[in-house]
Amino acid sequence: MKRLTIILAALAVAISACGTGGVGDAGNVTVTSVPGAPDTTTSTTTPGGPGTAADPDAPGTTTPDTTAPQATRFVDVYFVKDGRYATSVARAVPATPQVATEAIKALIGGPTAAEAEAGLGSAVPPDTLLLGITIRDGLATVDLSREFEAGGGTFGMTARLAQVVYTLTQFPTIESVEFWLDGAPVTVFSSEGLLLETPVTRNDYLAALPLTPTLLDNVERWEQADLPDLDEVPVPDRRRVVLVAEDDVLNVRIAAGASHEIIGMLAPGVVVGLTGPQAEVGSSTWVEIITPAGSGWVNSVFLAAVVDDATFTGDPEVMALLDEMSGIMAAKGDLSAVTSSRGLYVSHHAAPLRFPADESPGVLTDPTTYKWPSNALDVNNPDEAAEIPDRTFAEAVGDRFVAAYDDPDATFTVDQPITGGNGRIPEFAIPFELQGFHYVGVHDPGDNPDYGGLDWTTWYVSIDYEDGHPVVVALTLDEWSP
Repeated sequence: MKRLTIILAALAVAISACGTGGVGDAGNVTVTSVPGAPDTTTSTTTPGGPGTAADPDAPGTTTPDTTAPQATRFVDVYFVKDGRYATSVARAVPATPQVATEAIKALIGGPTAAEAEAGLGSAVPPDTLLLGITIRDGLATVDLSREFEAGGGTFGMTARLAQVVYTLTQFPTIESVEFWLDGAPVTVFSSEGLLLETPVTRNDYLAALPLTPTLLDNVERWEQADLPDLDEVPVPDRRRVVLVAEDDVLNVRIAAGASHEIIGMLAPGVVVGLTGPQAEVGSSTWVEIITPAGSGWVNSVFLAAVVDDATFTGDPEVMALLDEMSGIMAAKGDLSAVTSSRGLYVSHHAAPLRFPADESPGVLTDPTTYKWPSNALDVNNPDEAAEIPDRTFAEAVGDRFVAAYDDPDATFTVDQPITGGNGRIPEFAIPFELQGFHYVGVHDPGDNPDYGGLDWTTWYVSIDYEDGHPVVVALTLDEWSP
């Protein structure tokens, strides 16, 4: 009962407005997989590896009639324009169920002589071999030969990854890409050390290799003042744009799915109104919203419920949610009971890392260890990374959250950053991508007298509402480590 009293008291004070959120491209972020059959897969070529290519547009496979001329279809293949931008060219490929394979083969083939004269190039080595593609629940796993990572240069390596991702995510059932080389998954790509620990999306490369500006020259960026008045939209039908970087936008499309035309771009943190219709595309749920150009569609993963401060502060379910999560963590149980359908984001002294929803049931018992980023050591520096202990999710997140939450001196705030003992500006603790959510701060002031209070730890629990009830979206760690 003491904990309940403390939290309720904290929720009744220290209220501030919910921060604005970041934004991202609709349809190109890995979201929760849905039960059911995969889009399509065929037999595997390597034990334990990805299979051969599957058609992103139609389920099932057929054997083409090789005795008659084969039909063709057009696909987009992305090359590098003037060493600065990604631009697409159309390629006619066989209209087989393995159209994703044909698109990547065309990409590996490179630009034509005329295209090269027009300033198009490719960072993909022409001797790369495509060993297989599997598409399942919005994730394309592409297996390439080791030639794909030959060479050097950060831009060149990033560009070749982007070309593959851009080419594959044109298909409506592909939202993210996982890279394999010679039948084995890749976590660190090339001598440049590019991290590929989780599936990547189009959004991951737009900053390094943006699309040709002319593709979006006529698309307007909408701020809140540009959007229709929401007075007639009930609060339950309002959503705030969240979960993407500060310098990005949320694309609004003419229909559900990332393959459709972009009609506008929403600025970070704007609030939009839902019209009602929604559609499932791959593993994503798309919703129709009100825009200055009429109705448009966005991926719902980038939208958070709009809940006013007073409602959030007085909601007893918020306190119960944190209690339940702490109990699950202590018991090494199933976090899916308390986390978002998006999965769980963890910001451990770095940009948020997403643990998909289908991993939630076993993430606290998963023996996989990670080099969790440190606020004192550079995880990308081999010498400093050697000093960072390898820890499981339970060790780095679960156990440490419980220790702070159960500390008798713990204090709690709502939508209010907590000042630690080292002069850190607390407003910078929560990543921009997560600032569109309400949150509860859990602060353990530290107990070791040897450190004079510098062994403090703060967790920020970002919370959204799904089906009218609060769920945990993210955990952000802030601390000074002795």
